[in-house]
Amino acid sequence: MNIQTFAKSAISAAALVAASFSAHAIDSNINVGTVIAPATFSQVWQKSVGSFTDTWSFDIVAPTFSAGSVSNLAISVPSLTLFNISGLSAQLYTSTNVLVDDLDDNPGSTSEIKVGSGLFNPGSYYFKISGTADGTFGGQYVFAVTTLPVPEPESYAMLLAGLGVMGAIAVRRNKRKAD
Repeated sequence: MNIQTFAKSAISAAALVAASFSAHAIDSNINVGTVIAPATFSQVWQKSVGSFTDTWSFDIVAPTFSAGSVSNLAISVPSLTLFNISGLSAQLYTSTNVLVDDLDDNPGSTSEIKVGSGLFNPGSYYFKISGTADGTFGGQYVFAVTTLPVPEPESYAMLLAGLGVMGAIAVRRNKRKAD
């Protein structure tokens, strides 16, 4: 193969690769399924160049406390950004499209990471994650959630009874020391 043919082939291949990365990033609908506490879920999601909106849906069957984050996984080398997401945004909705939490506005959230936590009552929910993948190879983000069960009322009663016993012991000791 001579130099001219090689150069034409290389330019054609580069143009094909560039065209594939300039397309709109594919939106994804991910169904996590039923979330049962305690559990931890973490997934890295890669997006091609362009804007995107991903939906992460899930069901809760018992009261659950949850904390989670969505983080831009930017990767750069000197003078070249390989992966990046600009305008990263995350919101939590009920299945009836009622906004539950805008993670963009939460304390601790930045342009690179969105965080949130709260109590989930039984029902169906979804997160809407959006942004623009603008690195040379697009962008990637990690979606991570940890859940804990909410104690039953009997557990609170047992805790209060235990605290009452500990308080009585402390009072009794103080009386002995005073005598």
